[in-house]
Amino acid sequence: MPDNYLENQVLGEIKPLKKKPKWWVIVIDVILLVIFLAVLAVSSNVVYLSAKYGEPFYVSGASMYPTLNSNGFRYNKSTDSYTPLTWNIGDNGDGDIVDYGWAKSKEKGNWKADLHRYDIVIVYYPSDYTDKTYSTLNASASLKIKRLIAFPGETIKFENDPAYNPVWGKTTITHEDGTSEVLPNLYTLDDFPDLPDGTKYYIEGRSTVTKTTIETKLKDDEYFVMGDNRIGAHSDDSRNVGPLKDNMIQGKAYVLTGMRKLAYVQKEDGTIVKEPKFLLNKIRMPWDYISLEYKA
Repeated sequence: MPDNYLENQVLGEIKPLKKKPKWWVIVIDVILLVIFLAVLAVSSNVVYLSAKYGEPFYVSGASMYPTLNSNGFRYNKSTDSYTPLTWNIGDNGDGDIVDYGWAKSKEKGNWKADLHRYDIVIVYYPSDYTDKTYSTLNASASLKIKRLIAFPGETIKFENDPAYNPVWGKTTITHEDGTSEVLPNLYTLDDFPDLPDGTKYYIEGRSTVTKTTIETKLKDDEYFVMGDNRIGAHSDDSRNVGPLKDNMIQGKAYVLTGMRKLAYVQKEDGTIVKEPKFLLNKIRMPWDYISLEYKA
């Protein structure tokens, strides 16, 4: 038998066997692809929101509860646990999870011409300025978020009237032409449930507003703002600090896009500031954004 007999029987070229990828390699690839797409989507969304609105904001405190922060969480460092935010919280601090959204301010579009009654605005108070010209902010100045109630030239009358509404009172606007309207109440007592310890929202005589009736005629450059958490002694607003000058209104909040976790961060000069940290599990998809513009 010839030595090359077996060689002559081989038909075609000998090819190496292909190895099938292991299942865990496929899983890792899929996970990495999902992470990449998620990061790409979030980054693209931030670019879009920045282009459309311009300024992100976070909410601290309960002055606008239940419109804002009603779905947030208070962090307890000693127990490393979270509890839902309620209408009686003070300022939010390290570890708390709060509402996060986008606003227009500064030169981002003609947003001041887009101001309407019941819009949510971002403001400074007279106490945030160094003098009565209200042109220079002091070192402790901080932005607040409130609801726009009355415009220049209008007369606003607020009555802390529990018989009418024990959480929002009664607000009457008299226009420059002499006509009047009672503003709608957005919330009732059912929107401010009792606390776990049994504390009720409405208690006779408890309010940061000492006067039961406040009536103010606004000048041509003045606005009146109030929080939504009104009679429960949790909103320091124009009922206490007075009307706000036009330049004190810094922006208009348009949309909530998710929540952020607050963190205390020390700056180079030693001061401690709060920064909202990104939470992937607390972002909203664009179709789930919450519009903050009031629709009658």
